[in-house]
Amino acid sequence: MCALAALLVCMSARALAYDGAAAWRWMEQFAQALEAFVPLNDAEQTSDPARAGQYLIEYEFGTVLASVPETPVAQEILEIDVRTGQVTDCRGVRVGMGLEAALGDAAVGASDSALVVLSTQEADCGWSWAYVGEGGVYGVEYIAYAERERGLTEYTLTYVLEDGVITAIRLKTAGATPAQAQDGLKTAQEIQEKQNRERIALRNGEPVFSRSDLQVQGGAALGVPVASLIARMGEPQEVQTLPQAQGRLLLYDGAAVRLAFNEATGEEIVRGVSVRSAAIAGPRGLTVGMPVQTAAGLFACEADVTARGGTLYLAGEAEGEAPYGEAVVSGTELLLRYACETDGGEVALLEAGIADGTVAYWSLSYEADAQGGM
Repeated sequence: MCALAALLVCMSARALAYDGAAAWRWMEQFAQALEAFVPLNDAEQTSDPARAGQYLIEYEFGTVLASVPETPVAQEILEIDVRTGQVTDCRGVRVGMGLEAALGDAAVGASDSALVVLSTQEADCGWSWAYVGEGGVYGVEYIAYAERERGLTEYTLTYVLEDGVITAIRLKTAGATPAQAQDGLKTAQEIQEKQNRERIALRNGEPVFSRSDLQVQGGAALGVPVASLIARMGEPQEVQTLPQAQGRLLLYDGAAVRLAFNEATGEEIVRGVSVRSAAIAGPRGLTVGMPVQTAAGLFACEADVTARGGTLYLAGEAEGEAPYGEAVVSGTELLLRYACETDGGEVALLEAGIADGTVAYWSLSYEADAQGGM
């Protein structure tokens, strides 16, 4: 029996992608391996009279529901229910693995919904979603379609989870029509669109905010001589002297630049830039008017983040030590904030104020200046 277990494990494609064709190929391999297993029950005697033509066959790894009482071929399998780690499915997943294996490259962020769509695809018509309760994710489901001899077939792959561990894997087939498939996809897309509107940020693999990002209009902006910034932004419309020897302010159409003297060099340097114009690009191309998800997607985000109020960490140290990223939600107001340490040892902040789902303004400054009110 050990050899059979090894066979079922090895026949997996070990790919996380899922579609109807992959599900069907796996079922063919599964049916071939099934010929060597001895059923534990008499399917003829345990069949359900209410389900004529369906037979539940028990094996040591779980059960198979088929249209015949004896070892079925792939076309005769209606559902596979795996309860042990002997069998690896078409996505390379086994019972006993964790939530990450079930999700693949997807992630389930904070959500008020019990159903969270993970992905949709119009090619071959398919989608995946997770079922969420108070204890976290308790189920993940992948749905895909493939054209077979008898018409369109729906393949539903389900992972049942308890405490973040897969306890059962089910693959179910059912007849379907193109209209049913398209309706299902449309529903999943509508749910996903609504979820994305509610989310502040989506998980990504972008680098964390760093000193190399302290740029305006494609060049370094903090701690540099004022002439280098003027060369990129042009001459200011107005220059104001700040009270109590706090430096000067250069005013542009939709922007302000705060200057101060570097006591060590005697140079006048840039201490901060505040922007409300879409014509001026900030770190990594951040601009006024960007949707919040696009702006947050420029920098590292470790998990999907949904607005719930308070401080929500996007990346980095939860203690607030640079480098980090966070979203601060207060009522209807939202602020994206990123921090990093500069070459001189000071902490620099990038802050983007969000209104109506888009960036209304952004600023780049030293933390000491921002706390004092730029």
